[in-house]
Amino acid sequence: MKNASNKTIWIILPIVLFFLFSYASAQQKQDKPKDAKFYIDRAIAYEEKGQFDQAVDDFTKALEIDPKNAGAYYHRGIGYVNQGQYSWAIDDFNKAFEIDPKNAGAYYYRGSAYYSKKEYDKSWKDIKKAQDLGYKIPPKFLENLRDDSARRN
Repeated sequence: MKNASNKTIWIILPIVLFFLFSYASAQQKQDKPKDAKFYIDRAIAYEEKGQFDQAVDDFTKALEIDPKNAGAYYHRGIGYVNQGQYSWAIDDFNKAFEIDPKNAGAYYYRGSAYYSKKEYDKSWKDIKKAQDLGYKIPPKFLENLRDDSARRN
């Protein structure tokens, strides 16, 4: 009788384990969204709270799912600006322009990244483009750009 019970356990145990692992795997797949919008929405919430590391991570995840999302490049670029990663920010704004050349906010933020790198001529060019596209440049930024670049236009 004991041998019959042991045999039954060794027959049933692999079946039970198979179903447990299958269930766990299905749960894990459900926990990992496949929609870029999920990551973008969460990243924007992080961005609004000033949690730029988390925001950048989620924008990166969104771009892995949807590499043609101009908004994700734009917002990740803002995150990089806020982290002081100006070259990375400029790269992201450039990618955003490839997808959406009329993204006025991206011109402003790329201009601010150039300003931070003391590349004032490039900054002025982007600020002018942002203004031409209707973006309202903060007066304090314009004042600082004028003072630091010794230009008036």
